[in-house]
Amino acid sequence: CKTKQKPNGNTTKPEIKIKVGWIDPDTYSVSVTGTDEKTAISKAKHKILKDIVTVRIKNQSRYTDITKIQDEFRKPLQNGKVIKSFNLDSGLKIVFQIRDKGLKKKFERK
Repeated sequence: CKTKQKPNGNTTKPEIKIKVGWIDPDTYSVSVTGTDEKTAISKAKHKILKDIVTVRIKNQSRYTDITKIQDEFRKPLQNGKVIKSFNLDSGLKIVFQIRDKGLKKKFERK
């Protein structure tokens, strides 16, 4: 966190750097905005599933059925956590993270 000083001497709010995407091979994060936490979490889970499908299509995987992917990733999604949240004028922005052993390999399943 850094606090920047403007030329007139005032300070701005600290910059908050949030890493999304792959944190490590077992941890994946997304950032979404919703009207409340429940909506934001639902959007985050949907975004993760969409990311999985996108990766698998690019890898020419035969496992791209969203229904089967939901079952395959049910546990990591249920155990997912909001690691940061910010109140915005338009609602709530969250960073949602899932973890599972070998998660990246599961994402890229062919």
